[in-house]
Amino acid sequence: MRTRGQGRASWAIALIALAGCTGEVAMDGDAGTPRDGGEPPRDGARPSGEDAQVDASTSPIDGGPVATTGEIALTLRADRGAAADAVVSLGVPFAPGVLRDAALVRLIDASDTEREVHVAELARWPLDGSIRSVLVAFRTTLAANAEERWTIEYGAPRTRTAPSAIAPAPDGPVAATLDAAYYGRSRVSGPHLAIDTNDRFEAFDTELESRLVSMSPGYETYGVSCSGTNAHRTYYDGPHALWQRFVRGADAARHRRARLESTWYRDNELEWISGREMAVQVCQPDGWTPSQKLDWGVMRRMTGQGMLDDYLLTGDPAAREAVIAMGEAFVRSLPAQRGGRENSLRVTERNLAWTIIGVASYYALDPRDEVRAALVSLIDEAVDWQSEGTSGAFEHDLVRPDPEECSEGPAGGSPFMTSLLIDGLMDAHALTGDARIADVVRGAAEWLRDDAVTSDGVAFRYLWGCSSDAYDDSGTADLNLLIVHVFGAAYVLTGDAAWLDVGDEFADHGVEAMYVGRPKQWNQSGRAFPRYLGYRALGRTP
Repeated sequence: MRTRGQGRASWAIALIALAGCTGEVAMDGDAGTPRDGGEPPRDGARPSGEDAQVDASTSPIDGGPVATTGEIALTLRADRGAAADAVVSLGVPFAPGVLRDAALVRLIDASDTEREVHVAELARWPLDGSIRSVLVAFRTTLAANAEERWTIEYGAPRTRTAPSAIAPAPDGPVAATLDAAYYGRSRVSGPHLAIDTNDRFEAFDTELESRLVSMSPGYETYGVSCSGTNAHRTYYDGPHALWQRFVRGADAARHRRARLESTWYRDNELEWISGREMAVQVCQPDGWTPSQKLDWGVMRRMTGQGMLDDYLLTGDPAAREAVIAMGEAFVRSLPAQRGGRENSLRVTERNLAWTIIGVASYYALDPRDEVRAALVSLIDEAVDWQSEGTSGAFEHDLVRPDPEECSEGPAGGSPFMTSLLIDGLMDAHALTGDARIADVVRGAAEWLRDDAVTSDGVAFRYLWGCSSDAYDDSGTADLNLLIVHVFGAAYVLTGDAAWLDVGDEFADHGVEAMYVGRPKQWNQSGRAFPRYLGYRALGRTP
């Protein structure tokens, strides 16, 4: 019955080291157009098996002691009118290795007085078992539009008696936010660079912010469109794009906007199956069961990263339920996806990408062995698929998936879909530390740099390997913003800063050509390019 209603060993271990070096205590797609939709050497053999570890010499991040005590600035703003003894709550994220006991979190108000506070664990980092995010909930009184700066301390036990459990109130009269620099260091939604420190690509944020409010028709006037993508409001995970905007800007207005999109998605785009054990996006035809393949258009409308962001940053149990239900639908349907006439996961890179993203988000909140096994099997799928060719691309039949875009292939790949797959693999790497992912990312980056680029060096081919259309024009340079994070990921996993030179060149062309005049294109750029900025900031001046 159906009802409607995200050191120097591995990337993940490197995050622990980064938290220690720069923690708070130390420092105080689809195309942007209306379309939907020479061979570099491969050095050495990949390590095999899910427990393979990254060579310690490859990480660009120096090791260091982990800061397990510190202070986090907290801003309270009564942006919805006066708050009288109102519940205030937020999710407080931590980088790996920083916090292991939720009892070691204290709340200090603007008068430097410790306050009663309810603190509850939300999630842990699977690799080291440290806490990834906690719910902090308390009561306070603020006049309308008043703003106060409080402090969250971690590493020492509370001296005030904790109140009875307080349920999250993410949409209450007081917005509670941390500083953007802290969110970036916490890795709550991947590595990020605060908007106000983005000097190198400032034009990107200027245009992104401007078009969100000046879009015509307005972003919020769009709805669900199962027949196309340009009229679909949340296409390419609008909640994730808006949460990234929040963690990079970290103010009350951005928080409210991200929450609006998250709750709108759950209210309008989820179909619950088997009670509430599973959920799929509403474009899936009625009668779906896990024994059937998920529709390709549905997979790319299931917003695992955005719902994970919402949960880690607010503690809203509805967000957690959505992550797990969508993840369970992906996991249970894997045999069907791989069976039948063709393996749907390898029809286009995007199909495997969204499946990895959904299962990785699930594993981030429910790290059971069964969920991990499903995620590792998807990493296996990516490794094996890429290994079948020699280009570094995930080669597939371009004619079969969309004959209108390529009438004569027979084999090739999609740069922007590949970038989405790398996005998912980097999520998986942060959770599993699987060393094979580094070689996959490097191979894809080499292909993008050497083969998938247009002959003028300005953009990437919309499709690579199509005989009937070479797509050798720079009219898709706006898609660079979706793709360049692959070069940032290659830098992070290999330590080779030359990848940032490649990324910067394509990013310049992408920013110059960027188009974010509809939700689809806004979401695509808003969720992808900030990831590059975060990777880049680990090795370059912002």
